Formats: sequence, C-alpha cells, structure tokens
Amino acid sequence: MKALVSLLALSAIFFASSGWAYEHPLIRRVSVFPLKAPAEYRASAEEAWWQEREALSESQRFLIASKNFLIQKDVFQARAELSAADVVILAKLLDAQALITSFLFERTLSLRVYEGEYGRLLWSKDVQLHGSLPISDQLGKAAKKLINDFVASIPYHGFVTVDPEQGKPFWQEEKKTHMRIDLGKGAEVQVGDKVQVIRIQHDSVQPLFAPETPVEIVAEGVVVKLEDNGATVEILRAQKPLPIKEFGLIRLPGELKRVRDAMGLSESIKKIDTDYFAPEVTPLKQKLAERKPLVAALTFIGNLAVFLLLAF
Repeated sequence: MKALVSLLALSAIFFASSGWAYEHPLIRRVSVFPLKAPAEYRASAEEAWWQEREALSESQRFLIASKNFLIQKDVFQARAELSAADVVILAKLLDAQALITSFLFERTLSLRVYEGEYGRLLWSKDVQLHGSLPISDQLGKAAKKLINDFVASIPYHGFVTVDPEQGKPFWQEEKKTHMRIDLGKGAEVQVGDKVQVIRIQHDSVQPLFAPETPVEIVAEGVVVKLEDNGATVEILRAQKPLPIKEFGLIRLPGELKRVRDAMGLSESIKKIDTDYFAPEVTPLKQKLAERKPLVAALTFIGNLAVFLLLAF
C-alpha cells in the first residue's frame, strides 16, 4: 500500500509539473479542510469553514465530506498550500475528487481548489480584507464569497445521467435522440434553453477553471422537459460516434452568464471595501450620518453670525 501511495505521489509530481494533458472529469465528491488562521481568530475561522461548506452544499451539486469523516481519517486540520503529492495522497484517503483549502495571512484571505487525481490546481484566488474592520467580522463573508466565486468559475453546471426508465444515458424516441441531465438545485432553466455537452482538455500548469481554458463542445441540444433537479434534452447535433456518456459534462450558456453575474467576484477588485462586507450602516457611518445635520446647522449659524458682525 505504501509503495502504491508513493507511486501515485511521484506520478502526481510528474504530471502536475510537466504540463501533461488530461481530460477533466466531473467533480462531485469534495473535501473542505478547516480555514487556517492565527489562534486569535479560531472561532471566526471555524464559522467561516461552516459557511464555505454551506455555500458549496446549496446547489446540491457536490457531496461534501463531513467533519466526522475527516476526523475518522485523522486529517481534520487546517491547511494552506498543498503539494501535488499531498493532494493525491489526501484525495485517495478521502475518496475525494477535489480538495479545498483556505488560509489567512495578515489581511489576505486565500482559497485553493485542487483536483484529486493528479494534484493539479483547479482554481485559486486571494482577497484583501478591509483594514478598517476587524478581521473576525470579515472572515465568514469573505470565505463564502470566495466559494461562490469558485462555483461561478466552473465551466459546467451538471452532468449526463442514466435515465431511470431507459436504463441508459441516451435513447431514441420518435426518430429523435434524447438524454437525461442532472443540474442539482437552483438552476434557472426553461424548456427551449440550449444545452451543450462539453469536454475540457488541459495541458497547462495554470489553474484549470480560468477563462483562458479552451472548452470543446461535443454535442448540442435543447431542453424539452423539466424534471426534479434535471431535465430531458433533445440532441440536435453531435460528433460521431455519439459522445454521450454517464457523467459527461453539461453546460448551459444562459445559466453560465447568470451564475457568473450573480456569484462571481470581479477580477478588478484588488481590495474589498467596507461597503462590500458591511452593506448595512456601520457604527462609524451611523455616527457620521447623525452628525451631518448638526454640522450643517452649526455651519449655517456660524455663517449667519459672521454676516451679522459684518453688517454692523
């Protein structure tokens, strides 16, 4: 077993550093490690970790490893950057397709997402917390926003699944080819929406979930029937032989734009200001707001006094 783990680790180092191309598989099983932060932020870091898990669970697209499971596997600890070898070993131990770490250094909060097979970096981002607000008040919101931004960066929204009645991922009906797709919860999909089956080949050491990563469309169709957490799709055109298989990646162009507009964190944001994490009136802002009428009144009285003195 140790020899196998060592071989996997060596393979991960080679493939992660060589730019070797591979076809990205569907990610479903995810392990999220506790947020790493200085001891004084322990409570807020733990709350932020729960918020990360909750944000990932909302769409029901991922199966998140429980706290008890991580404890049983003796890996429940905060982690920062991971090497490819560490990722492969941990993913094998946890039967995870992706690992997520988050960590705080000074006022920079970072999130890293790794794929488990070869230890490659899927997604990475850092945000600068505001200097005027307590770090403990920002960690939860910032961590959740980073998770949402990660979800928005994923170039697919669901996967091909085996239809329970047909017993296969695609079938013929009235000279038309159909497939069944799973979209999780919350996707805003209507009958007639365009659906694409995609393939992602990656041959770079750069993060996979980036706008520059090319996506190959291998089949296209339209939604003809909505079902619980999914839909039936009529395939209109596709490569030959028909590239429809279970767990094939599904992208909805309309949903892609909606999710990125709603959940994505703008690349132009280098530092998150007070309004972003505290849209409600902060105590300081409230005091300034309360003082504004008083300042205006005193200014008016002062100007009036000067006018009266000059007049006499």
